[in-house]
Amino acid sequence: MTMNFFSTITLAVLALLPTNAIAAAQSAAVVEMKVKTVALDPKSQTPVVVLEGVGTKEFLPIWIDVPEARAISMEIEQVKPPRPLTHDLMRNMLNRLGAKVNRVTITDLLNSTYIATVSLAAKGQEAEIDSRPSDAIALALRMKAPIFVSLQVIEKSRPPEPAVQTDHTQRRLGVQAQELTPELAKLMEAAARGVIITDLISGGAAMKADIQRGDIITRINDQPIQNIAGLESFLQATSKPGRVKIELLRKGKPTTLFVELP
Repeated sequence: MTMNFFSTITLAVLALLPTNAIAAAQSAAVVEMKVKTVALDPKSQTPVVVLEGVGTKEFLPIWIDVPEARAISMEIEQVKPPRPLTHDLMRNMLNRLGAKVNRVTITDLLNSTYIATVSLAAKGQEAEIDSRPSDAIALALRMKAPIFVSLQVIEKSRPPEPAVQTDHTQRRLGVQAQELTPELAKLMEAAARGVIITDLISGGAAMKADIQRGDIITRINDQPIQNIAGLESFLQATSKPGRVKIELLRKGKPTTLFVELP
């Protein structure tokens, strides 16, 4: 393992990885994401930054502190402070030293704590810096760097399947779902109540009908679906195979699909 210096300033926090370690990190299974919004969790009164997949239906809410939420929001909204704030100072220092942020990656979820790294490059060498996701995201926005999340983080962060869900939802519709609570609806900027699709079963009826992860089912055959129990009740009542009309929200836009239930 080697050490690196930027100009004449010793950055003792930089632990440079060997080339093969960096290559391994870059090849890890990740998905690129972007900041969808910064909101306030009405239940805990804690800020939440919501990431959404670039070209995918994944989303990831991360609860953060107020200063970092403010820093992220200000950059998104292009609000310029009268004097540089912490993440503005970090950007200015990196630019002055000729360093570049190649990417930030949320790598793990340990004991309810998200772990992130910032990948810096300067003078032909690259360093992986341990970071909180909130700081990494705030810096990435200022440095115009991409944000990645490992697939293991996405899997670990998926909510557990609600206890009221039975095998009808999985076996007949071919999905795993959770209720769209008022708190989750606010984070996703969805006005309606319903059931949000968290996963699809390969080859299932929903996948064949192009239902996607993140879709919010609001009605089936003109019957309102407000929770998992309502979805289960409908599927039990329509035990015969046949075609049903499903109304849903996809990224906030109403969409109607027809599903052939087995």
